[in-house]
Amino acid sequence: MGISEEVLLETIRVYLRLARYGKPVTTRGFQRLMNYGSPGKAQRVLQRLERMGLVSRTPSNEYVVSRKPSIILTTYIIIKNLVIPRSLIYTLYAVSLVLTYILLASPPAYIILLLVSLTIPYIAETIYYYILLRRIMSAKQTSTT
Repeated sequence: MGISEEVLLETIRVYLRLARYGKPVTTRGFQRLMNYGSPGKAQRVLQRLERMGLVSRTPSNEYVVSRKPSIILTTYIIIKNLVIPRSLIYTLYAVSLVLTYILLASPPAYIILLLVSLTIPYIAETIYYYILLRRIMSAKQTSTT
């Protein structure tokens, strides 16, 4: 039985929210954090996250974010409260390297074209993951209303 795209988006959004929160939460605390109307919904979401291996339950019935997220979530980096696509780092590195080379070496036009064309896949991937992240975060408004 596959997981629907809507459930997957909500799961990723919830995981990212918990990871940014950074502290263990109880079911009631999770309900407040996510602004859910009932503790039952919070419990179901936490159990789904636990089955997927994204959170684990402590002996004191608190839920802690797993250190090894699923492959889908490894495409993002969480720094404090900022969630960014991992490919953004590679894109910035590649673009800055190409620009530095172009400015310092003054290569012929065909070399410039080749170097710029090598950075396009990085840029496209970063845009894709940024748009996906925006969809995940905008799912918050539709799921809480």
